[in-house]
Amino acid sequence: MHQLATVIARRRRSAHTTILAQRRGPSPLVLVPLAVGFALAVVVDRALGEPSSAPVVAASTELSEASPSVHVEIGEPQLLPHAAPAPPAPAPAPPSLYGSDAALARELERVLAQGKTPYAATVLLEVGSGRVLAVAEHSTRGPSTGLAHKPLAPAASVFKIVTSSALLRAGVPAGERVCARGGMRRLNQRVLVDDPGKDRECTTLFDALPRSQNTAIAKLALKYLEPDLLRAEAQRFGFDAPLPLDVRVAEAPSAARIPEDPFGFAEAAAGFGDVKLSAMHGAVLAAVVATGGVLVPPRYGDAEGIAGATRVVDEGHAETLRRMMADTVTSGTARRAFASGPKLRMSAAGKTGSLTDYATGLDTSWFVGFAPAERPQVAVASVVVNQGKWHVKAPYVAKEALRSYFAARAREQQAVVARR
Repeated sequence: MHQLATVIARRRRSAHTTILAQRRGPSPLVLVPLAVGFALAVVVDRALGEPSSAPVVAASTELSEASPSVHVEIGEPQLLPHAAPAPPAPAPAPPSLYGSDAALARELERVLAQGKTPYAATVLLEVGSGRVLAVAEHSTRGPSTGLAHKPLAPAASVFKIVTSSALLRAGVPAGERVCARGGMRRLNQRVLVDDPGKDRECTTLFDALPRSQNTAIAKLALKYLEPDLLRAEAQRFGFDAPLPLDVRVAEAPSAARIPEDPFGFAEAAAGFGDVKLSAMHGAVLAAVVATGGVLVPPRYGDAEGIAGATRVVDEGHAETLRRMMADTVTSGTARRAFASGPKLRMSAAGKTGSLTDYATGLDTSWFVGFAPAERPQVAVASVVVNQGKWHVKAPYVAKEALRSYFAARAREQQAVVARR
């Protein structure tokens, strides 16, 4: 009996010691990697926060008919109505903003999740109506809700669409020739000075956009534009003002800071400047070209019509931009992404963008565009922000978004035929 009591007492002491160890929590050594990971996440979140007033440090290079577009006749070219009286207050946002096709949005989110993207967003808009079809957001660094409405990354070479539009508005022919050199990863003042002996890469405005030729675009902007003209064009495309959404969301305007000094101005025109863009705004920007030059406010609701639509680009200039963006996919910077499998079984048009900020180590890639190229039905914007290693980039993600959209539409049509 005495022996049995001794065993019970020992077991009680052992259990009491175990409980105390559990209450004390894990060893301090276990918390060290958690603290380091949290600190790195804070650094990245700050890097992707509000737009900085300083220019981007450096940028990476990008690798990579004439049927009528969808036209909407709306008045004369004018600045966006951000300076006009405020419209009626939009309705509060629903709990989750997936767009009209939640299943498609979840499919697009799987693409982003499989790509292990630290920060990424994809938006699909219906061309002509502005209806938000699908919104996908993903982050491995924290909450992802609202990423599509945040200008979380530099616009990079996507801003060349705005610069090209400003040049066309200024009367520069699409066939205007320019000879340049260098500027593949960054600009410097030497390459912007004409030197017939060294400027051996000659191109035209029409070809400079799809091939994202930085020095050529910068030299054309210096020759034919002024900072005020580029600022005005950016405002026409919706920069520096909230997008006219029909729901209330935590949105920050895309900002385009165009410097007055010639070199800073040239950098901004070529996509190296302090210009931030949200995925939702990127889709709207592409849709302006797809609709023949009309900015149609994006809408989550079911209201019909195009209330608030504003013509911002001349129809002829929009058609030229559309053809330039079609060349981006067939022979320009997006050619490899769209030529590799699985392929999109129709034509597409767009503009890529890529930028590496060596101060933060963040690598941003963009694709904004629409499909089909000749008679656009849907506009897309994808932004992927990687750090260090990357698994997918935006042109691939955008192609997959378009493939998923048209596959879903094909299934719907087959179902309708089967019911008949």
